[in-house]
Amino acid sequence: MRAMTIMLRCLLSFRVRRTAAIASLVLSFVTPAGEVHVRYLRFEEVQETLQINADSGLPGSETQESSAWDGWIRARDAEVRGRIDRGIEDSISNLILYGTSFTSLARIESVERAASESGELTSATFARIHALAIALPSAAKNERVLFVRDFLTRQGITKDSVEKYFTENLRRFVAEQAAYQKKLQDAATDADPSAVYLARGTLFETRGLSVDTSLLPNFALEETLRAMLTKGALAAGSMHRIAVIGPGLDFTDKRDGYDFYPLQTLQPFTVLEAVARLGLGKAEDVQVVCLDLNSAVIAHAQKLAERGRAGQSYTVQLPRDPQADWSSEAISYWKTFGEILGSPVKPLAIPATLGGVVVRAVAIRPQYVTNLQAYNANIVAQTLDFPPGQGFDLIVATNVLVYYDRFQQALTMANIARMLNHGGIFLANNVLPAQHTSDLEYLGRRTTAFTPSGAYGDDVVVYRRK
Repeated sequence: MRAMTIMLRCLLSFRVRRTAAIASLVLSFVTPAGEVHVRYLRFEEVQETLQINADSGLPGSETQESSAWDGWIRARDAEVRGRIDRGIEDSISNLILYGTSFTSLARIESVERAASESGELTSATFARIHALAIALPSAAKNERVLFVRDFLTRQGITKDSVEKYFTENLRRFVAEQAAYQKKLQDAATDADPSAVYLARGTLFETRGLSVDTSLLPNFALEETLRAMLTKGALAAGSMHRIAVIGPGLDFTDKRDGYDFYPLQTLQPFTVLEAVARLGLGKAEDVQVVCLDLNSAVIAHAQKLAERGRAGQSYTVQLPRDPQADWSSEAISYWKTFGEILGSPVKPLAIPATLGGVVVRAVAIRPQYVTNLQAYNANIVAQTLDFPPGQGFDLIVATNVLVYYDRFQQALTMANIARMLNHGGIFLANNVLPAQHTSDLEYLGRRTTAFTPSGAYGDDVVVYRRK
């Protein structure tokens, strides 16, 4: 086993530059009540994590008594959930910059182009702010604009103050993005070559919890599982239960997401198909469980599950911008996703403003929608008690843990370890703390490039439950 671990570390340790992926947190599917108990992590379950992080100086790590822990973890849960609205505001800013469903105005090329060097928003940005504002009254047929309108209503934003609200929020968003880039640039000049990875690992620890997601991180997950299988670190037919933490909704994002199709979720299906394609489990026999805390997506999940029970397929749109210069391997993944779980169907029309963007669509069969389960759980603070023998064989968390500090990441790792079966695998796409529970064995890191140059890709770290 030790020889296999060393060999796997060699396989998983090659490095490539990558841009920071934007994380998203959303709840995906609704599960029948009473099957699984969701509760807060107990003091005795995190004592090892507290001990090894006692000198970190991070909030909560100094806790030494059970009563203090019970109060802290509940307060932490409330604080994390309080960041959901800020994440929605970030998604609204992305919609203003890049959306095409509510306006024919040209998209803003990047968040950096949304404002001048002095921080003032450009005239093109103000025009798009106005376009979204005037689209709100007739939002009934536009799912994302309706989502924005409902959010503004909950926040008490009046019609007369909408554009001011959008403007102030977008200024904050632009400034925060600049601060993230500066943090990465500063890390790049550090003498320690690992500084960039460490900076990326907690880049969004104070940011709102966004809902955006994309396809390509799932390509990196599949490539990592394939490498592990090739080296004998995984056995055929070994996966029966999978957990997806923060599966995400495709709201809108410049690099990979658009808004000319309905809101959709991909990761529960991409991970299931990867397991089936690699022979790690049969798609019809593998159970996928989604864990998240964004109530805004619960309605999406309920409708999705209802459609599946009614025998309706779930159609997902898969756009690709040829100018993004994907590698041939990434393009192949895009072309073949859905070949096991569904069938190709005619995609939606692409708006003229999107130029050369191409799209394919897949109708996922009802059986793979209705068999999914989900629980409203904050992975940092809450855990699930499963019946004996019903832990997970694989847990994935992409673009999620980057939203937490190192201590909260360590708590999450302890939580994940207790939910994994012995020998189960945990995959994430950012560097995680070396100071973590001894129940997880670090196997290494594997990088998958999404472009021929390697400038854009994902680093997947691998852990095994002892």
